[in-house]
Amino acid sequence: MNVTFQTLDKILVCAVSGEVDMYAAPDLHGNYTAMAAKEPSLAFVCDLSGATYMDSSGIGVLFQIYSDTRHRKVPFRVCGVTGMVKQLFALSKMGAILPVTGTRQEAIDSIRSST
Repeated sequence: MNVTFQTLDKILVCAVSGEVDMYAAPDLHGNYTAMAAKEPSLAFVCDLSGATYMDSSGIGVLFQIYSDTRHRKVPFRVCGVTGMVKQLFALSKMGAILPVTGTRQEAIDSIRSST
């Protein structure tokens, strides 16, 4: 798994690529926690368009991040959910819990229109 962060106009965008499994998910959470500690007022977008695989550990980390953003009262979006990851979201019903948009730009626009 590879994770990159970019700050765009008060939004922390996290681009995830590769496999988000029980070995990689803790790294995603750790990286997010470090970035959120530096700038706790930033909204958060997790772009999964480069993710090729995700298991329940990845879903768990996304839910933890979502819970943290709710606690900090900042917007959260997931975008780029395709392929196997999209199937997992459907099976786990996480798409009904986590706010999901199609593209990164849609996620950013959605956050900008909600603040």
